[in-house]
Amino acid sequence: MNKTAKYELLYIKFTWALIFVCAIYIILSNAMGVLERQAESDIYINITYFALVATLNYAKLIFLRKGLFEKNEVYMASRIIELFLIAFSIIFMQVGYWLFIFLVFPVFFTSISKGSKPGLLLIGSSFIVYALLKVVNIAFFPYQGPDVYGFNIYDTVFYVVFFYLSMIIFTVFCGYMYKENIEREHDNKKLLDELEEKYDQIAIAQEEAKCQYERLKDANIKLEDTNKKLTSNIAEFYTLQQISQAIGSIFDIKELLKYVNDIIIGVMGVNNSTIILYDEKKKILKVDTTNIKNEDELLAINDNINSKVLVDVLDKGKPIIENFVDHEEYAFTKGRDVNSLICIPLNTKSRKQGLVLIEHKYYNAFDEENVRLLDIIAQQVGIAMENAELYQQMQELATTDGLTGVYNRVYFHDRLQKEYKSAKEGNYELSLAIFDIDHFKKFNDTYGHLFGDKVLKSIAELVKSSLRNSDIFARFGGEEFIILFPRTSLQDAYEKVEALRQKIAQSEVKDNLVTANVTVSFGIACFPLSSSLETELIRDADDALYDAKKNGRNCVRVAKTQQDSI
Repeated sequence: MNKTAKYELLYIKFTWALIFVCAIYIILSNAMGVLERQAESDIYINITYFALVATLNYAKLIFLRKGLFEKNEVYMASRIIELFLIAFSIIFMQVGYWLFIFLVFPVFFTSISKGSKPGLLLIGSSFIVYALLKVVNIAFFPYQGPDVYGFNIYDTVFYVVFFYLSMIIFTVFCGYMYKENIEREHDNKKLLDELEEKYDQIAIAQEEAKCQYERLKDANIKLEDTNKKLTSNIAEFYTLQQISQAIGSIFDIKELLKYVNDIIIGVMGVNNSTIILYDEKKKILKVDTTNIKNEDELLAINDNINSKVLVDVLDKGKPIIENFVDHEEYAFTKGRDVNSLICIPLNTKSRKQGLVLIEHKYYNAFDEENVRLLDIIAQQVGIAMENAELYQQMQELATTDGLTGVYNRVYFHDRLQKEYKSAKEGNYELSLAIFDIDHFKKFNDTYGHLFGDKVLKSIAELVKSSLRNSDIFARFGGEEFIILFPRTSLQDAYEKVEALRQKIAQSEVKDNLVTANVTVSFGIACFPLSSSLETELIRDADDALYDAKKNGRNCVRVAKTQQDSI
């Protein structure tokens, strides 16, 4: 039974209840004198009316069960009869105009299930039937004033016309809903057809796969033993390949160790993997990379990481395997669900790097093959760490001045471009200072070039220790140095530079028996106050430095601002 038939069945039940209520209402009204007592012929008319309504509902029930109600002819005929009976009861049976509301139900069901045109046809038919019955009523029962509800003929016409106009609007709205519903059902049917087609395709594919599976089943059984033997070799090859790729592409030690640690967890199938590094200066072990997240477990392993058993592995360079962990002997496992472990040294020919520690919650989880594989991994990791350290050293050499240890000119230009772009986009000030050592040639000529180098290094160390971490300090060439002050105004830069100048003037450079006082001259420029372009910053600061030299040296001069030039 579809949704429309269910609604219709509900409507039939409701009509039965309405017939019963109306019959009780008329009987009680007559009995209590609310209405004028009806003639015997009127009573027969009422009984006949209710019998017709009951017969119609019973016929609709039969049509519904046999599926005949879906036919348009049967459906429309039953609806028109319903409308006739409702109009008849309103006009002739003293039920009242409130019964007009029951015209809504058949019109609603028709419009929502068949569209607005049949609904409008029902409204038109209802209006014609009502009009004809009203004419008959007036012809045979002349108008005698307002009806029992106080309505005269004009009130009745107004309310009837208003009701039917409202019904037309309501029907058009329901017809729109019907159209939307039909389109939705069409889309759903189309989607369902596509899904059924996909299902059929999947079913065919599944059948083919099943046949293929049966054919391959015997072959898989034969290959199973071979696969088991190859699995460990493939895992080893994959691990070494991944680590080799990391060695060639990852030069950040922290990132490299995290990457390797993740590989170890995946390949070895362990619960915990920890890479421990050896601090040569402090002569201690410390956890560098681990997948352990629990704070209590992290505290336990960190507090006991320098236990004798681990230090021995580092010193002796020999791995250990333990499949039945004694938590008293292995203190770093206390309070943790660890019952098997392997520890491999991370040593190279040049020095001790640290340890690789893997742990499992199961007893007897490891064998010698696991030790061999982890040892190969540790060797690769040691090489990778050495490469990463060499890369970092090369990066430092490429960006720093070999004599003074501060940044070189190439690195400074690169940082200047980035900081200038950020300052321009962020709309903040960027100051730049250039200074050189006054009469530096005299130091070389008087005390020799070695002492000159000592002067350069001493001044560089003094300035570097006085700057912020965000300031960029570089040797610009010869005895000339340059400082970049991000997010610093011209006034603030002047105050910092003046403090530096005084600090340098008050210091002494000593080398064996030679002691000398050194002074410097500064030139400062600022974006956007004095310089609007990146290249102008250096040029304007250099012009200011030239002005400082002309004015006696050992002083600070500021580039002309844009307002000064105007």
